[in-house]
Amino acid sequence: MTRVLVPDHIEGAAPLLGARVQRLRGQSMGTTWQVLWADRDAARHDAVRETIEAELDLVVAQMSTWLHTSDMERFNAAPAGARIALPEAFAEVLDAALWLAEASSGAFNPAAGALVNLWGFGPAPRYTDPGFAPPGAEAVHAALAGTDWRALRFDAATREATQPGGLRLDFSAIAKGHAVDRVARRLGELGIAHALVEVGGELRGQGLRPDGMPWWVDLETPPVAAGHAVPRATRVALHGLSVATSGDYRRAYLHGGQRLPHSIDPRTGQPVAHGLASVSVLHAECLWADAWSTALTVAGREEGVALAEAHGIAALFVQREADGCLTETLTSAMERLAG
Repeated sequence: MTRVLVPDHIEGAAPLLGARVQRLRGQSMGTTWQVLWADRDAARHDAVRETIEAELDLVVAQMSTWLHTSDMERFNAAPAGARIALPEAFAEVLDAALWLAEASSGAFNPAAGALVNLWGFGPAPRYTDPGFAPPGAEAVHAALAGTDWRALRFDAATREATQPGGLRLDFSAIAKGHAVDRVARRLGELGIAHALVEVGGELRGQGLRPDGMPWWVDLETPPVAAGHAVPRATRVALHGLSVATSGDYRRAYLHGGQRLPHSIDPRTGQPVAHGLASVSVLHAECLWADAWSTALTVAGREEGVALAEAHGIAALFVQREADGCLTETLTSAMERLAG
């Protein structure tokens, strides 16, 4: 039986009766994107694509760790004590990331770039490179020394940040959500009130389909061991809502018989090993859905549920038990959406 999650109320413009669902796809930020929208004018594709790609290109230019000329890499390479003026979008994301780092006691850490790279999930070296080996204890300890987000002095009013020396920012757990929000807002400015935006699996829906139905999305289901029951399917009405899922099955590699997922606990410097298969978060803004899903994944089920409840976050936790079964935990806010 499928669980259905719906928002508390319906708002915004009435559905565009007689319109058709238009679709565009592309690649950016090392992943794929797609946008669906309701429109009576099929001739707007070129203008819509140009708008979408401009917003995605802006995020890449400012926040990519894979682009040596990005504003983020300029900050990461700056000498100790350098005070850097940040562009508006970069500063907006940094402000949110630093708030969540404090709120989650470091489970979410935008200054964990050195650890991300060390474990092979950054630009280079990659865990897929021939001969790559995970780091030893000494290397992890050395990298941890440069991940203190509190050492970064940031003035949100002037949009200036001071590099404390050797600190590497990484927005891989929040930038895609921000990109989704930017695209959705720009579409609204074009007069497109009914749209579903997806970048790398993070989604935001606004308005309704032409038939008056919301944008229905099925949450990802973690893979289950042979012989075990598949978790209950969950379908979400993305009407004024965003969803992001963080899972230990998306990117991982085996070393010495141990599975090492891409979710790194920046407090210990090690990949998470508490058995949390996935966390899905619903939020009005995709930036927060994206960032919270990472923070709660790192925190683990017990700490994560308590953290989500304290902040009223709608989250679905899927735990991989010792016997191979998957069990679910819904926060109070998520249960309310389930009716």
